[in-house]
Amino acid sequence: MNSTTNKEKWWIYLIFLFVGTISLFTGFFIGDIPLFDGGLFAMLLPLPICSVLLHLVIKYYGTEKYSFTFVFVTLAASIIIFLIGYIVPLGAFFLLLILFAIGSIIFKNDRHKKFALTAFTISFATIFLIFGATFALAGYNHNNSAEISADLLQTAPDEFFVLTEQDLDEYPAIRYAITNQSTTINNDEDMRTTNFLREKGSYNVKYGDRYYRIFFVTA
Repeated sequence: MNSTTNKEKWWIYLIFLFVGTISLFTGFFIGDIPLFDGGLFAMLLPLPICSVLLHLVIKYYGTEKYSFTFVFVTLAASIIIFLIGYIVPLGAFFLLLILFAIGSIIFKNDRHKKFALTAFTISFATIFLIFGATFALAGYNHNNSAEISADLLQTAPDEFFVLTEQDLDEYPAIRYAITNQSTTINNDEDMRTTNFLREKGSYNVKYGDRYYRIFFVTA
């Protein structure tokens, strides 16, 4: 192919999108290795992976030679955008779109740089969009959930009621709590279980030969 324009077909953009997607999940997979111990480093890991893969794809489909410096430039830019937008869900995604709009104006007459800018935006926007949406969804689920816990009591309390197997079948959150000390439940299950304990008149329960204190922590 003789020009970048001829190469900029619709399926090229799907390749850029795929680069971002595969980089994100590859980075998360590697980040789960105990050596990296999660944290911010693991979250940043998809960025260098994407930078290298994007360089290889652009080098193949672009008509202009792109040196390996492109990797460091895209990596530095993506990290800065990520850290600036980190405090706000999807902040990095929208910041990248703004920078793309500005860059498109600046490089409107430079086909090669605009091609590289488009590739950069699609690949990293995919990462930031999925990453931001995942965190936003996690935050939503957190705000709509509660934790039920069960403390093993050393002595029999003054007030308690005996849990039956039928009770535990109907309210599995209590079973999980006394078995595992704590578990996360949604708000509907939280309300249903709380009402059950209130109807019984106590948060202290006896199951088998042991006594537990049930309590809830709402997010």
